[in-house]
Amino acid sequence: MKKPFVFEVSWEVCNKVGGIHTVLESKAEYIKAQYGEGYFLVGPYLGQSSEIVFEAKEMPDFLKSIVKELENLGIRLFYGTWLIDAEPQVILVDFTGETANINQTKTKLWDWYQVDSLNSDFEFDEPVAWSFAVGKMIEALKKGPLAKEEIVLQCHEWMAGAPILYLKKQDVKISSIFTTHATFMGRVLASKGVDFYKSLNEIDAESKAYEFGIYAKFLLEKAIALNATVLTTVSDITASEAKAFYGRKPEVILENGLNINHFSDTEKATFRHTEFKNIIREFLMYFFFPHYKFNLDKALIYFLVGRYEMHAKGIDTFIDALGELNRRLKNQHSDKTVVAFVAVPSGSYTLKSELIQSKSVYLNIKQSIDSEIDDIYKRLVRACTGEFDITGQNILKQEIRNKVATKTKLFKRTGDPLLITHNIGDESSDQILGRFKEQGLFNREEDRVKVVYFPVYLNGADGLLNLNLYDFMSGSHLGVFPSFYEPWGYTPLEAGALSVPSITTDLSGFGLAVNALGGKKKFPGTYVVERSKFDYKKEVKDLASLMHKFLTFDKDERMISRIHANQTARNFDWKILVRKYFDAHEMALKIKGSKVKK
Repeated sequence: MKKPFVFEVSWEVCNKVGGIHTVLESKAEYIKAQYGEGYFLVGPYLGQSSEIVFEAKEMPDFLKSIVKELENLGIRLFYGTWLIDAEPQVILVDFTGETANINQTKTKLWDWYQVDSLNSDFEFDEPVAWSFAVGKMIEALKKGPLAKEEIVLQCHEWMAGAPILYLKKQDVKISSIFTTHATFMGRVLASKGVDFYKSLNEIDAESKAYEFGIYAKFLLEKAIALNATVLTTVSDITASEAKAFYGRKPEVILENGLNINHFSDTEKATFRHTEFKNIIREFLMYFFFPHYKFNLDKALIYFLVGRYEMHAKGIDTFIDALGELNRRLKNQHSDKTVVAFVAVPSGSYTLKSELIQSKSVYLNIKQSIDSEIDDIYKRLVRACTGEFDITGQNILKQEIRNKVATKTKLFKRTGDPLLITHNIGDESSDQILGRFKEQGLFNREEDRVKVVYFPVYLNGADGLLNLNLYDFMSGSHLGVFPSFYEPWGYTPLEAGALSVPSITTDLSGFGLAVNALGGKKKFPGTYVVERSKFDYKKEVKDLASLMHKFLTFDKDERMISRIHANQTARNFDWKILVRKYFDAHEMALKIKGSKVKK
């Protein structure tokens, strides 16, 4: 069969915003391999920020033939490749001209599909203007150089979905796929702390949309979902939302994957774990040890990373469970310590001045030791052969002991350690800090659970850890992601690919997919906490119990967990999952031209 032209449209092409960027980037090589020169990613042209990850190339002839027509409409095309490993073809669409027509566009959306967007703001107007420009590009191609070709148009999320509505109304014969990675209504309900899953089919979504002031985006998403040739989503749980909110059950589930061959095997990952764990331990030394000490060999590093969504991402649940765990460990007089990082960007400004000073003194002490390391090593060997006893006085010369002692005095601080690494403005109103205090997590010496709020992106340049996200995850022992609203959940999958054990929930798409694999193990590596019974107190206790159980594992048991986490992740390799994309494309081609749904 002659292969179709496939145009995959997303606001996140050459524009990193969230998880869709990972989906597009990680599967590109497999879609490209299937469709070759007929596969194009389509995104917005956003000036310099686009050009950083985009390399311009000479346009193919069929694109050149429509350039003038589109320029007359105020639409410019930029053709090239996305600077990622697969180097897929990209068309970036400058939508300046369409922006000027936004009021006419919104009128059309009302007349055609009753999308009420009269009072919408820039967050709605900008992607709609861009996506209408994309629709006009596809129209020009189908009516011109690609008139005899089959076209599959796949649009991700409501920001990219308006071409489906435009092309339907213009009766342009293409096959369309709408992929919603989350329902807009579900995301908003979760952000407002509404436990909507237990009454999903009783919700009047349109009334809620007006109540919350999100009706423009909701009505647009609903219209796209009802009028696409094929509706897809990323998980069964999001499919249930689409059915309840939009009245259409998705025809295909497109689970998210990773290129597992881009990740180290468990053996190499173990070396990475040791390397980056030592960097994190250095941070712990200058964060906590000016105030008091604990045994780093008996300390495990837990972490939560993600967007600042207290309820949706389960940050509230994580902190409440940490409080429960802390109380248990104190009652048991445990000698173990959990250091829990909450790495959630929240508009931070500068590093805490006392932390800067502590790090500076620590590095100075380390430098003093490093400068004498050869002599220290020789004296240690001499002591081990019996020349003299192994004591600090015999191993360290008086001169170096005096030098270090002076610096050690500067290192000491009174009071409890910080809870947060950076200044964030009004700390009294911050929900994470407030939740720490509600749970009695003050980083006191007697606390067996220590907390570190890291309110910046882990991009390798934060001034403290200076580790990127994957390196930080690799150096940790356990990722904890007790999300209430998580249509898929890339982070626990990424953790598994890095051979890092993690906890997710049965309200996440990934958690449900893991449960569906079956094959219960004693040390599964990827643990799924039940949240679908909506008993919050039990959820907190269950999560605390699971974190406590992991703390009791010895090194061999943790290693088994790492191996099993990696094995689970391998079930979500794009080599396996990409077939579903091809199934959706084939389905859309077969049923192209179906009647517009009202």
